Amino acid sequence: MIIFQCPTAVTEYLEDKKIVVLTQTGKNTGANLKDSLDKGVEALINNKAVKWLSDNRNMGTHTAEDVEWLNNDWTPRAIKAGWKKWALIQPQSALSAMSEKNLVDFFATNGIEVKIFETPEEGFKWLESV
Repeated sequence: MIIFQCPTAVTEYLEDKKIVVLTQTGKNTGANLKDSLDKGVEALINNKAVKWLSDNRNMGTHTAEDVEWLNNDWTPRAIKAGWKKWALIQPQSALSAMSEKNLVDFFATNGIEVKIFETPEEGFKWLESV
């Protein structure tokens, strides 16, 4: 079920798998980034879900403001909502991939088990096994 959609992202909640899925389709920044991620947190809370798949293959880099918001606002709320498992589909851009590595390290130190995959199918397979 699609719970948020904008030109740069789609957020879904897969009821049968209890997985939040964020597919970034472009440079998802500012209000679009916040809305797409906040709707995912709402789905975690409302469904007592703990799993998240981010398809970041077509994502651009985050702004410094977005990274600050992710680290200081969104992450604590997502963790409090019960988030535990994150399947991250690697961005195609090398610069974006470097940014993702920093995020992965940050989340891992905050109790989120993060695995990086090249395809959504691989990520779903892992999430369904844990």
